[in-house]
Amino acid sequence: MNVFLRYVAKTFANQTTYFTGAYAFSISVAVGDFDEDSVLDISVANRDNNNVGVFIGHGDGTFAPLTIYSTGDSFEPEMFIVRDLNNGNRPNIIISSQPFLSTKSYSTGNDSHPQSIIIADLNDNSRMDIIVANYGKDNISILLGYGNETFMEQITHTTGRGSKSKPRSIAFGYFNNDTLLDIVVANAGTNNVGILLGYGNGIFSNITLYSTDDSVSPSSVAVSDFNNDKYLNIAKVNADSKIILLLYGNSNGTFENAKSYLLEYESRPYSVAVGDFNRDNWIDIAIANYGTDNVNIIVQICNAP
Repeated sequence: MNVFLRYVAKTFANQTTYFTGAYAFSISVAVGDFDEDSVLDISVANRDNNNVGVFIGHGDGTFAPLTIYSTGDSFEPEMFIVRDLNNGNRPNIIISSQPFLSTKSYSTGNDSHPQSIIIADLNDNSRMDIIVANYGKDNISILLGYGNETFMEQITHTTGRGSKSKPRSIAFGYFNNDTLLDIVVANAGTNNVGILLGYGNGIFSNITLYSTDDSVSPSSVAVSDFNNDKYLNIAKVNADSKIILLLYGNSNGTFENAKSYLLEYESRPYSVAVGDFNRDNWIDIAIANYGTDNVNIIVQICNAP
């Protein structure tokens, strides 16, 4: 695990690395306060070791050694979400693997090959909805919730313009400051990210695409305000490179001023998550690297007057 410390707006310190286990194939990372001490912790899915690891945060940008929780032989955890599922004010970890087990299923289309899922209230009715990135169909599915653990049939939105976009990761945020949730998509097939602005009813605008200035496929995106200007930014990593790219947002939902940061050799970053790890009101970054079996923490420290 690597940690980046931030010194001033739009710059980060050297990363700190935390080992996730030999041959772990660390493929997904998420953030939550797992021990209820008001300090953010980090969890990582280690696919080839069939476990989930948790790094407990100290509140200063450093973390305790890895604590491992087995997911069972051959489970191969690939993606997870941290969320309070039972209104107990405690974060739960929802894990997915290759063989999915489910009591209720909703179609995203034949050969859709869903790669990423997020949960949010898209139409402001206090009911959770589901957004799915369909790698095989070049679109995202919106399943609006009824509030009783059932969902409407999907509404789809294309993630490319007549090409094989192959969306791999999605995240949401208020990109144009209108209190309506928007979606960002990382397109592995066309090496770009796209923004779909929300209308507040589960319907979204046509996608606006932004080049990521590289020739490798994005594997994960995360959203936060990294430079404290009140506008959301996007962090993107590529599994076939050693770079993290930041896109800085404007007030109208557009993005510019991409800046990249170099990770360690052969790191192959697969997943990115964000949070304020040292409680200085600046957002920091955590990256799961399957090539080097570790997590990088990049913590911002603001020395500006």
